[in-house]
This record gives sequence, structure tokens and C-alpha cells, in this order.
Amino acid sequence: MADGRAVKILVTRTDKLGDLILSLPVFESLRQGQPDVEIHALVAASSVPLVENNPYLAGVWTWADDDAPDALLQLEHRLRDENFDAVIMLQYRRELAQLLFRAGIGRRYGPWSRLSSWFLLNRGSWQGRSHSSLHEMEQNLRLAHKFLGKKPQDMELPNPKFYLTEGQHLLGREFRSEFAVGTDKVVFVHPGSGGSALDWISSRFTAVANTLACMDGFRVFITGSGADSSRISEVSVGLDPGVTVLLDRYNLRDFLGVLSAGDYFVGPSTGPLHMAAALGLGTVGLFPPAPTMSPKRWGPRGKFVATVVPPVECPVSRLCRMDQCSHFNCMDGVYERDVLGAVMEIHRLKTELAQQ
Repeated sequence: MADGRAVKILVTRTDKLGDLILSLPVFESLRQGQPDVEIHALVAASSVPLVENNPYLAGVWTWADDDAPDALLQLEHRLRDENFDAVIMLQYRRELAQLLFRAGIGRRYGPWSRLSSWFLLNRGSWQGRSHSSLHEMEQNLRLAHKFLGKKPQDMELPNPKFYLTEGQHLLGREFRSEFAVGTDKVVFVHPGSGGSALDWISSRFTAVANTLACMDGFRVFITGSGADSSRISEVSVGLDPGVTVLLDRYNLRDFLGVLSAGDYFVGPSTGPLHMAAALGLGTVGLFPPAPTMSPKRWGPRGKFVATVVPPVECPVSRLCRMDQCSHFNCMDGVYERDVLGAVMEIHRLKTELAQQ
């Protein structure tokens, strides 16, 4: 900058947990591409624990479209006072884009995905994410690299990372000492998708949990929040007494600490799946084949990850047709052996790596 100060940018991602997790590499990429940049994040209030300790961030802001008018006006004034040079909207929200425009942020990057985005984003990029074959994380990084003036072929694709506090790590150690003392491997099974994907049969989650719980040295936990309660009730039918249900036991901040103490995670396309992968757990995700739900778009990113998809040729080019499709529910074509095989393959790879 001509006045000698660092370039200050705001990065926004205000939707679900998994979406934000797949946006985390943007912060690292921006700092690597422009070391003196000052980066702030604007997220949903419920997502703050995912970014609050990120070393690449100078500040964290929150926004929701149902905030009171006075709160939104106050946010607008605060953003204006911060004098941001640019904003990168990783997900376009018209109401938020209007607020950022009124806040006087001169350069506004983001996906041209709605008619209004062509007017409100003066540094936009055509992405058409629901039609694209690119992974969500790569789409996010493309917007960051547009800001940096880099070409897609020059992109590095770092995996999402969390930066936990010592208190969170301590909580994880205490969890293991209390619930899994003397256990070699802790497995979290998360049956709820929060409506972001087709559901797998509950009894098959039960069978996977029971089989793993009977293996020597394995301790299994069922996780979920209030929204998953009906699914967990179904999974609990016939559950081995050695499997512990952790429904609503922890808030998000504490759950990150507990999850960091685990070894494996099994679940559908949902925020905790991406959390587990980012924390380095061996992660097995169950995904439908429809393009807007598939692992090509939403698969977890981490060192030890695998995805299981039903063996069908999905007939749609974009959105799942649900019960209007002749293959519905195609997730019934995924069996316990498929998921257990993926867990055991990751277990084998991790064991071999540890012995090297």
C-alpha cells in the first residue's frame, strides 16, 4: 500500500460447518502468496470455534441474515471503520454483499452465481459450483488465487487444519482417560447428515459400530447433536453395551478437543466428518453419487481419508431427484462390509506408517 500499511482483506463464509472447514486452506494460501496481508474472517456465530485460534487470522467477525437491523447497521459501520481493501466472498449471499458494498469495501471478489452478484461483486469469477466437477476446496482456493493474481495451475492445495488450544488438547486427553483407558483405538461413528446427503440405513451404522467394538483394542462412540437425535435413537436399537452414545454431550469447541483424541471416524457428508479429517483421524465418509452431493465435490481432505459411494450410475447431471429416481435410495447399495473394509484399509496404512 502507498501509505505503508499492510493490505487488509476480509474473507467471508457464513454457511455450514463443513463448508467453512473446506475454506480453511484459503487463509494459509493467502498468507503464503502475500506474507504481509492482514486477513480477517467473517463467519456464522456458531462456527467461530473453527477459526478462533487460526494463526493466519487477525480478526474474526460474525454475521447472520436474521440479525436485528440495528446489529447489521452496527456491523456495517464497524467494517467501514476497519477500512478493508478487499473482501473475498467464498459463498455469495446477496444481503451480505449489499452490506459489504455499503461498508465501502472497494474490491469485492466472489462467485458470480446470481444476477445480483454481477452488480455487487466487481472482481467476480464465474464458477457455477453446482455444475462444476471441481472440489469445493479448489473452488474456494481459486477465488483466493484470483485475489493474488495467480493462475489455477499454480495453485497449491493444502489440507484444512485446526489449531487447538492446550485446553482443548487436555480435554481430549481427559476424555480418553475417562472413557477409553487402556484402549488402543478410539472410533467415532456419526450417523446424522443434517439433511446434507442421503441417509444410510440406521441398522447398518449399528452393525458397523458393534463390529468395531468387538475388535481387540477398539472403543466406539456414537456422536451427534440434537438434530440427530431421531437417527441416533434408531442406531441405538440393538447397540452393543460397549458402545457409548455421546448425544449433545459437548459444545462445538469442546467437541473439537474430544475428537482430536480419536483415531477413526465414520459418517456421512457433514461437518464432523470434515472436522475429523482436518484433525488427522482416519476418516471414512459415506456419499451419494449425485454431483451436488458426491465426494468429487464434498469429499473430506486429509492424510488418511476414504469415501464409500454406492455402485450405481447416477442418472442426473446435478441435483439428486430423491424418491423420483429409479435408484432411490441408492445408499442402500452400501453395505457394512464396504465401510468396515475402508476402516481396516486405513488402519493398515496407519499401522505400516507407524512401523517405518
